Amino acid sequence: MEPSERAQRVLRKLQPATDLAGSIEAVALDALRMRLREVAEQLSVFEVRHGRTFEQFAADWNAGRIAERSSHRVERDFMEWGALTMERQEVLALIRELAPPVNAAS
Repeated sequence: MEPSERAQRVLRKLQPATDLAGSIEAVALDALRMRLREVAEQLSVFEVRHGRTFEQFAADWNAGRIAERSSHRVERDFMEWGALTMERQEVLALIRELAPPVNAAS
């Protein structure tokens, strides 16, 4: 199914490209970069709250060094923080897939 003429006009206006597929990829890349910023902001809330990165927190969690580990808030933070960390990796992988290669000569 091809986008409507109206959608095509909007896509080409938002991201001019040599073809419609290029415009769609550019819009998708912009959306992914925006999502990456949102995820980074959410991750920073947990990092500030717990004073460490998720990797450090997870290591401490697994070693039993987290105070109040069984509290609802800490368990919820661990799950949400972990999910956001995985989402960040997924979004980065998609960005790498869509982003044009960086010219080493630049």
